[in-house]
Amino acid sequence: MSDRDFIFYSLWVYVGAFLYSLYLIQGRGRWESRGHTALVAIGWLLHGYGLCLRAQAINHCPITNLFEVVMFITWAVVLVYLMMGLVWRVSLLGEFTLPLVIACVASGLIPAFDHHRAEDMVRNVWLSLHAAIALLSYGALALAGVTGAMYLVQERQLKAHRMRGIFARLPAIEQLDRINYRLLVVGFAFLTVGIVFGFVVGAALMMKDTPKTIWSLVVWALYGGLLAARMTNRLRGRKVALGSIVALAFVLATFWGVNMLSAQHRF
Repeated sequence: MSDRDFIFYSLWVYVGAFLYSLYLIQGRGRWESRGHTALVAIGWLLHGYGLCLRAQAINHCPITNLFEVVMFITWAVVLVYLMMGLVWRVSLLGEFTLPLVIACVASGLIPAFDHHRAEDMVRNVWLSLHAAIALLSYGALALAGVTGAMYLVQERQLKAHRMRGIFARLPAIEQLDRINYRLLVVGFAFLTVGIVFGFVVGAALMMKDTPKTIWSLVVWALYGGLLAARMTNRLRGRKVALGSIVALAFVLATFWGVNMLSAQHRF
């Protein structure tokens, strides 16, 4: 079987995990919840194995075209999803996270995305490492956006005094605020390392690639400003949650256009 086959199978496991999470809305036990986590983990392992096969096939980190980049980011999103359950003893609900993962994997499997390769990435191992670190940051930042959406939903339900179904299973609003902050810190730290590393090992190339360099700095400033406002208590709660969603929407809406404008390391 090919790398795409394993990723295709992971897509269906994610779909199954999402449908199972909808079933759990009616009430969950400890083992039922663990069953959902196990399904997500199986999908993640199939997903990761597909990426490993692609890496072996191209003898390079699999981030050299749009297919590989989308698959790498969604793999990182699921990794953060699973790690949150282990480290912070909380799991972002599949009803919120998995639709994003499913949509990204399904769209990434479009054949047209899997033909062009960024030759600069293939030739420059250090530059590809910079890109991999930056893409990992988007996994955490994407879940910060998901957490922000959960916060707004929870806030609205509390104001309406209605806590039913999925909403009754949401973490406390204070906990969502803390999780959002932690994800912003982790994501921004990885993004900073990725950008700095890129300038250190590939400054000449990045200087020539003006559109992507400017875009990366704008994204860094956007998240940095949001995080600074949160750390200084200028923004809290709802405003930070909304900012996380807006920042993620900006990244999703502009990445494709900037990638097409990139002359040096287009994916």
